[in-house]
Amino acid sequence: MDRKQRRREQTIKILKMVAVGALLVGIGAVPPPWAIPRIIKELTSVDTPETRRRTRQRIHDLKRGGSICARNRRYELTDKGRKIIDEMVLWNLQIPQPTQWAGTWYLVAFDIPSKKSRVRIPFVRHLQNLGLVRYQRSVWIYPHPMEKIVRTVVKYFNIEAHVSFITATQIDGTDSLRHIFKVVVR
Repeated sequence: MDRKQRRREQTIKILKMVAVGALLVGIGAVPPPWAIPRIIKELTSVDTPETRRRTRQRIHDLKRGGSICARNRRYELTDKGRKIIDEMVLWNLQIPQPTQWAGTWYLVAFDIPSKKSRVRIPFVRHLQNLGLVRYQRSVWIYPHPMEKIVRTVVKYFNIEAHVSFITATQIDGTDSLRHIFKVVVR
């Protein structure tokens, strides 16, 4: 795992701890000295002066970057911090895989207007991350039910009015799609 990825994971862990109220603001210390071992245990496995320094620095960076703020002797997530957590949740979504294919295809069709074009590429990246395959320009396909999971992504990007879900039993290119998804007819 590279340094950037480790920092990202550490950021997510700190933000999660802030979200559940585990980080408190100390007087003259960020975070308070008594909280450092708990934080380090959560973030790493070794409690050394260097890991303490790096943890304090990361918390300071998050505060300066606007992901967390100090209120009433506690750290709280800002809207920016919540968005980071929500994004992380989206990237960790997975579509349940049944043991057998029912012979049904599930499609997502979308027509995102130009005023919302900035979400088109991130939305498509999430569809790819979930395992969907492009069938046509704005039509993506999957061999198992996925509407509930994809609707979570659609809601995040606020494009509900521009996305449709289709279920089909017959579709052109079935043989190549079955090969791509490695599904067999029962």
